[in-house]
Amino acid sequence: MLFMEQSIVEMKKIAPKVITIGNYKGGAGKTTNAVMIGYVLSTLGIKTLVVDMDPQSNATKSLMLTRSANNEGAVPAINKTLMAGIEQASFVDLPVEIIPNLSLIPSFIDFEDFPKYIYQNITDEYKQDFLVKGLLDEIKSDYDIIIIDVPPMSKEVTKNAIIASDYVLISLQTQERSLTGAESYVKELISLMKKYDLNLDLLGILQVLHKNNGKVDQYIMDKAIESFDGDNIFNTVVPQMERLKRFDVNGITNKDLHDKKVITKYTEVVQEFIDRLIAMEGE
Repeated sequence: MLFMEQSIVEMKKIAPKVITIGNYKGGAGKTTNAVMIGYVLSTLGIKTLVVDMDPQSNATKSLMLTRSANNEGAVPAINKTLMAGIEQASFVDLPVEIIPNLSLIPSFIDFEDFPKYIYQNITDEYKQDFLVKGLLDEIKSDYDIIIIDVPPMSKEVTKNAIIASDYVLISLQTQERSLTGAESYVKELISLMKKYDLNLDLLGILQVLHKNNGKVDQYIMDKAIESFDGDNIFNTVVPQMERLKRFDVNGITNKDLHDKKVITKYTEVVQEFIDRLIAMEGE
């Protein structure tokens, strides 16, 4: 790997990139990885936007709590959500600053109406699938990296997120259903690439342990290598860490040893994330 400082310099030379973090299985670590990668990127001076495309809005809750935890104040009200931006055909005034270099396009339960909205208002399938891409393209140049967090099962959201992206990162918790969900997600990715001739690639598969040192975890990791080719698997593995659960409740902080342990691990993830991106852009 390149040294982190050199990696950051090289990455900033690359045009802004959109990365969806996905898996068709719920509970695969998608939101945790989206939020933590976004947070660490921002602390390295990389201007990052997290787009919450999940109506459960867990990324929104986590990052708004992070804003409060790092500004010693109450969580501010969100005046405009993702669905409102879609209805008004603009994302320009949606981003909320969380900490320096990290912004959020927030979601809410009203985003459940996204499939209904596109079918009622857009008759052309191409325009339905490219709706989010068009809106993101208007603000893409304001950021170095845009990360999209998606729900586990929504064809309409999945298609819009993938088509808007330059890369997809698969979040894989070491469970059988998560592996099956990852395989299904890659099939959908390949299908959309062929259908629309997308300039899109798999950034990699990031493994999140269900149980540290578990036999099932190792079995799933071995199967993942068989299914996806070892070169596609991140060398960095995210272990089970209790502090990640607290971050969901209290927001991300970097104050004590437990916080720093998590941040250090995700810094390793981000180092590989950046190096993979640089390598793929250089091909």
